[in-house]
Amino acid sequence: MIKYRPITHLSTKSYFNKKRINLILIIIATLAGLYLIFNFGSKNLKYNLLINSAVNNFKKGKLNYAISDFNKAINFNPKNPLAYDGLGSAYLKQGDFEKATKYFNEALSLGLKYNSSIKHVEYGQNYLNAGLYSYAEMEFTQALKLYSTDYKALFGIACCYHATGKLDSAIIYYNKALTYNPKFTPARKNLAIAEDDKNKGAIYYLFDRNGEPLARYNLIDIKNKRTYMLDSKTAHITGYIDEKRNSAEGLEKFLKDYIPGNKIYLTIDSKVQKAVVKAMGWRKGSFVVLNPKTGEILALYNQPTFSPNNINQPQYYYKIITNKNKPFLNRAIDKLYEPGSIAKIITIAAAFESGINEKNIFPVKCAGSTVFDNKAFWCWQKHGKVSGIEKAIETSCNIGAAFIGFAIGYPKLSEYNLKFGFNTDLDIGFYDILRSQKISIPVKKSLFPSDDQNRYELAMHACGLTPEKNKPYLITPLHAALLAAAVGNKGVMMNPFLIKEIRNINGKLIYSAEVKPLKNSISSQTAERIKSMMINVVEKGIGQKAKVKGLEIAGKTGTSGGDKNGLNAWFIAFAPANNPQFAIAIIGDEEGKGMQIAAPIAADFFKELLK
Repeated sequence: MIKYRPITHLSTKSYFNKKRINLILIIIATLAGLYLIFNFGSKNLKYNLLINSAVNNFKKGKLNYAISDFNKAINFNPKNPLAYDGLGSAYLKQGDFEKATKYFNEALSLGLKYNSSIKHVEYGQNYLNAGLYSYAEMEFTQALKLYSTDYKALFGIACCYHATGKLDSAIIYYNKALTYNPKFTPARKNLAIAEDDKNKGAIYYLFDRNGEPLARYNLIDIKNKRTYMLDSKTAHITGYIDEKRNSAEGLEKFLKDYIPGNKIYLTIDSKVQKAVVKAMGWRKGSFVVLNPKTGEILALYNQPTFSPNNINQPQYYYKIITNKNKPFLNRAIDKLYEPGSIAKIITIAAAFESGINEKNIFPVKCAGSTVFDNKAFWCWQKHGKVSGIEKAIETSCNIGAAFIGFAIGYPKLSEYNLKFGFNTDLDIGFYDILRSQKISIPVKKSLFPSDDQNRYELAMHACGLTPEKNKPYLITPLHAALLAAAVGNKGVMMNPFLIKEIRNINGKLIYSAEVKPLKNSISSQTAERIKSMMINVVEKGIGQKAKVKGLEIAGKTGTSGGDKNGLNAWFIAFAPANNPQFAIAIIGDEEGKGMQIAAPIAADFFKELLK
């Protein structure tokens, strides 16, 4: 008997089609229901979606989008206080305290209650962790207006008062936090610190790299709110607060949002700074010391200087402000000088890496002067026969350097100016991650001559001199120290920085400096060749007055034109030559020649360190 299998594929297909249609109908019904609910059933849902969107944008740092969403929510429901509260936090993060206060108060007047949407305690804690106490205080204050027994908010506002020197209020709020949570250890720890600070009458906030205090905020002395431990020795670093004129300079200006309250550790070494001050004496100019391997600024000093501890005395301020030698001027980073012969390091670096044949250039005859393109070109003395590059650097012969410049040409010389950091924006500040902004301590940009048109201009350029007024060759003392540091660090120029780390009132790390290269200036082989020549400059050449027994120093002198008729005395160096711990730049501002003025200052500095 033959059995036939039933034909089922048509019924199966019909079954799945029916199921698909039912699914589509369900989806359409759901979407229609949601549409009706969203548009007609509940204004609160749409309002809450806008609030959630605004809060998410706020957390991501998209403040303009957050403000837009909060405003849309207000337009949709003007009497609901939540969006006003959110706007307060958004404008606060933008740094607009006036608008933040306005919207926080508006939210409270509309009957704002404690909620989980706008998290004031969390936002306040973020600011507290970042050491931004005025921001944190506003968030914690709003939190306490909504929930007065929140021990975390009480602790947070106590920390803000502690950081800003309001110790009586801080002690009260630390105790309140402990009232509502007796086991809260951070409050108990900070309470003890606040009571100790009150007994000492000061909060220390600025330190050198080894923890030696450089500045404190006085809690008792109303007339002198700040004391600077090294006073005039670090005046251009610490700066000052001028209460009467409502002005500030130095770190007091650049780090105003972080001072006082946070512990700011600088790269400065007090011992090195004192050695610099002693060596510089009363010579007008600047002295910078770097760690060539990291870029850390170990010392920075300018002469004449001033006393930040006395700046609020009217007579003293007038005396300083009218001083024609400009004691307030931070020459190390805010004044540009013609580099003179220290720039010959760049010229010979370009020559070595261009592969020029030295025999095609030397020997050259130096008669003390010559003529290029109908213009007189001078050397500092008659050197006679200059046998090669090494002799040209050892004697700092301008004629020899000029012929090196002719061999390499303007494009190559300019290329190496750029490799050594000219036309580069230097900034020794740091990056504020929370607010996504650079806290700038800018350095004036060093410049080099552009487009040398003839042999005279190229000769001047090769010797670190300005060929024409519209083609300046200029460098800051900080950048000059970087030239020496790059050679000492096997050709790598490190990014300079002044701030090592910042910790908040609770000891939490806010910022830690990143050591990073700025420029790969030259190869290690070229750096080694230049180092040998710089050692010879000090051992038997023009820089012998920088020689120190027991210490091998690699240096280069320089002399250039001053603002008026005087000469600027340069000396840059690194030591110990084979494992450099220090790279230095000294400028005697219209004090004379580098070999006579700056080189002996370097010797005095290294002798002081060796003690």
